[in-house]
Amino acid sequence: MAQIIDVGSSTATTGSQTVSIPILAPAQNLILAEFGLATVASGSVQLDTTIGFQTTLGVPSVIFTLYRDGQPIFNVGASGLSISAIQPITISYLDRSVPEGYHAYSLGVANNSLNILLNTASVTGPVTYSGISIG
Repeated sequence: MAQIIDVGSSTATTGSQTVSIPILAPAQNLILAEFGLATVASGSVQLDTTIGFQTTLGVPSVIFTLYRDGQPIFNVGASGLSISAIQPITISYLDRSVPEGYHAYSLGVANNSLNILLNTASVTGPVTYSGISIG
């Protein structure tokens, strides 16, 4: 039977339209949230996040990336809707066979559009990120 080993979370904001953080170019990946978790040998970590983003110009393409210890483990792409439309993104990911120890988990976002100047977006909230270590 699985056992909960540790729980971690990071909440920048729980409401929509409560922040306005520009999503930058791919080389300037923006970390939105982070936390640490203890794991056991061959354990798993269930990660869940909700992010709201808004198109500010054009039709941006953004990439949300989940990291363990600074290394990408999962990413999801999203395209903007009409100007000023807010789009909520929900991500759930099971990080399997995590090495035993204490790990830093973070959530990043970058603008992956071909023309960044004509396709812009911002994080508007909510921004929540949590994890449960299971052994």
